[in-house]
Amino acid sequence: MANIKLVYTESFVAEASLATKQYYGVKLTGNRQVNIFTANTDIPVGVLQNTPGSGEEAEVLVIGRTPVKLSDTLVAGEPIYFHSDGTAKKWTPGTDITKYCAGYITIGGSTGELAEAMIQCANPVKGAASA
Repeated sequence: MANIKLVYTESFVAEASLATKQYYGVKLTGNRQVNIFTANTDIPVGVLQNTPGSGEEAEVLVIGRTPVKLSDTLVAGEPIYFHSDGTAKKWTPGTDITKYCAGYITIGGSTGELAEAMIQCANPVKGAASA
């Protein structure tokens, strides 16, 4: 059987320098512009895949598997949201009702490390009873 990999990336413009934010969650801030999160309740558009300066092209993974920077220790299978600094944290269904689930960890890691996640930011789930 063939191994099918669905990956969907989009190009945006970095509103500010994101040179140190590769693999952080980003949000839309204007017409085709992205920037790092400023609140836990921001709506994720995806995970930054490159290191653009202000006004440069920002490659964003919207759906697919990617590294993510952690702000919690997470294990495979745990759902995530993006913290106010764009790092991934554990999302608790039914509790984190104002935050958007951005996907699931597929290879875990510790705080400050890169882990691997399956991201789905085309239509993220907000505050649902289950992820």
